[in-house]
Amino acid sequence: MRTLTVCNFATIDGVYEDDAHDIGSLFEHWHPDYHGSDTFDFHNTDLMDDADILLLAGRRSFRGQVDYWSSVRGNADATEIRRRFAERFFDIDKVVVSDTLQPSDVEDAPNTRIVRLAESRDVVRALKAEEGRGIVVIAGRLLWNDLMHAQLVDELMLVTFPLIGGRGVHLFDERPPVALKLLGTRVWEESGHVLQHWRVDPSGPPS
Repeated sequence: MRTLTVCNFATIDGVYEDDAHDIGSLFEHWHPDYHGSDTFDFHNTDLMDDADILLLAGRRSFRGQVDYWSSVRGNADATEIRRRFAERFFDIDKVVVSDTLQPSDVEDAPNTRIVRLAESRDVVRALKAEEGRGIVVIAGRLLWNDLMHAQLVDELMLVTFPLIGGRGVHLFDERPPVALKLLGTRVWEESGHVLQHWRVDPSGPPS
């Protein structure tokens, strides 16, 4: 059976993106000692290497990622770890949840399966029941929040960035029926990132 692992970053006050659904403004007060740090890139690439399915959601988000990682592939100005992530992004099997994406929209993203929202929980449940290396969700807050309410998330990795959001979109809109057990922590002093790795257990009926 596959394990479904979620990885998401947040500011120290739990903000995921600003009110305009962008993350750029959150880095306005990024400490100069952390400029150029790429520990989060290494962490996410390792997660992708350990999985055989990348789960994504939303037309805008998916197309944005395809366009961005296409520009990174073979770009000599990009870091080596980002080029490696880009190659893995296009190589791994991708399942994208969207009611508007059409097959023509994923022709430049090989190994991509489109799943409609109404069937997404059943599809994820079936994928988890298969033999495999694992399913990973990187960011995709709305998607993994829904899957957590359905009690389909097995592990949650929250990486706290040394930032204060103040205002913006927080990771959770509602409390899911789950209990968390700490599996481990890690601190990257070169970037100020702090990882909390949680096991996600059911606690009450799914919602």
